Amino acid sequence: MTERRQLFAAATLALAATPAAAQPARQLTGRTALVTGAARGIGRATAIALARLGADIALLDIAEPEAIPALRGYRLASRAELAEATRLTAEQQIRTLPLVADIRDAAALRAAAQRIEAELGGPDLLVANAGIAINGALAEPAPEAWQAMLDVNLTGTLNTIQAMLPGMRRRGRGGRIVIVTSVQARMGVNGSGAYAATKWALTGLMKSLAAELGPEEITVNAVAPTAVETPMVHRGGDAPQPDPRRAAAFAGHALPIPVLPPEQIADAIAFLCGPGAPTISGTTLDVNAGRSAQLTA
Repeated sequence: MTERRQLFAAATLALAATPAAAQPARQLTGRTALVTGAARGIGRATAIALARLGADIALLDIAEPEAIPALRGYRLASRAELAEATRLTAEQQIRTLPLVADIRDAAALRAAAQRIEAELGGPDLLVANAGIAINGALAEPAPEAWQAMLDVNLTGTLNTIQAMLPGMRRRGRGGRIVIVTSVQARMGVNGSGAYAATKWALTGLMKSLAAELGPEEITVNAVAPTAVETPMVHRGGDAPQPDPRRAAAFAGHALPIPVLPPEQIADAIAFLCGPGAPTISGTTLDVNAGRSAQLTA
């Protein structure tokens, strides 16, 4: 780890350790949030960030490491990881509800929505974070991988939103939906084009939903991260570098930060869920260490 990288990591840890009195006010007290893919990575960091702002949190994850046979190079989260994410979130003195469900299963998500309403009275906030990535060339047939990413990243996200909207509408006070996309939803990518295609599709889904739900005062936005320190980027390893097959896709950061901590993405999501963003809808917030300087899309 370079000296500069060490300083950046130390600053992030110092922020996380800031005394509660110095942290932001609990601006989301009385709100309920659902975070998908919440057992680890961006999802776990987001659940904790929203809890720090006072929201009650439903943490949903598939919690079954081998649930998608087409997935290669890393495993999905486990029940133990979901339990740990719930424990860390509950430390913020809010109500938590761990939920095990596959976002490909619309009926399971409707059942999850019923539990959220019954036990937490929500949701007001929805963070559609769950997703998978499988490397491969688009020119080479890989139907199982293509279908798995469509089913999880695109259909699963729509399933989640459709299942949660009735409860959000019944709350009668608008709502916030944030979809986690990717810097790869801004460009073409060699080696993970199918993943990029699903993330581009999520941008279209986000903008269409923003137009559709705006009259109900429900905002819909996306957060597009660059490489983040998660098992998906590390391909299961603990080293603070992305998989070399994907490294080229994340070259060109204007800031001297190769890989972001998940807390940086969580902060952006929390902003879109908070009181500072009531009129922001239909847009993508890029969190990409300055890669935006090189992008036109």
